[in-house]
Amino acid sequence: MNRQDSNRSLPLWLALLVLPILALAIYLQVNKTSPQNSADATSENHSTNIVNPIPVVSVGAAPEAVTTPADSPALVPAEPVRLDPESTRSAVHQVENSVYERATAMFEQEAVDTAWAGAHEQALRDMFAQHEGLQRVSVNSISCHASMCRIEVFTSRDADADFFTAMFYDGLANFRDGALNAEAAITRRMELGVTSVYVARKYHTLGFY
Repeated sequence: MNRQDSNRSLPLWLALLVLPILALAIYLQVNKTSPQNSADATSENHSTNIVNPIPVVSVGAAPEAVTTPADSPALVPAEPVRLDPESTRSAVHQVENSVYERATAMFEQEAVDTAWAGAHEQALRDMFAQHEGLQRVSVNSISCHASMCRIEVFTSRDADADFFTAMFYDGLANFRDGALNAEAAITRRMELGVTSVYVARKYHTLGFY
């Protein structure tokens, strides 16, 4: 081969050497950019697939308000209902009046056992006469029928009614070693300033409660 032939074949050799290098460079460049493009494509697809949730409402039903935890009001315990003293007193008197009227009606409709009633009325009067606390009570009436006795006293204040109640129960327990002690119940009509106590006859009960 002469020098002229050698110079003519050199460009072909260089071309054969450059082509693989160029192909490798292109391959590396493509692989370098592909992950980022793929990640961008995935991110784009992911963002386009996200939609805001929509509450499902049944046909004919009123739609419910959709709230988030931040929008939800804090639960506050209900305040207890507080009555003023006058309202409380009025409510108590209403209950007491109901019991008083029921006891009065039952007692006045009952027949009188004359023999038993007379003796028991006298024993109760003796108890009031001998008990120091009961001597301070203003007695309206003491009467007995067939199964119970009623003692009515004047009590202009709640404190007077409370005092009478305490003294009466003490008298039943201690007078003649408890000979008069029996089932008893107090009823009040404070608007009229009256308190009644009922005492059951032995082997009987009071039925108005």
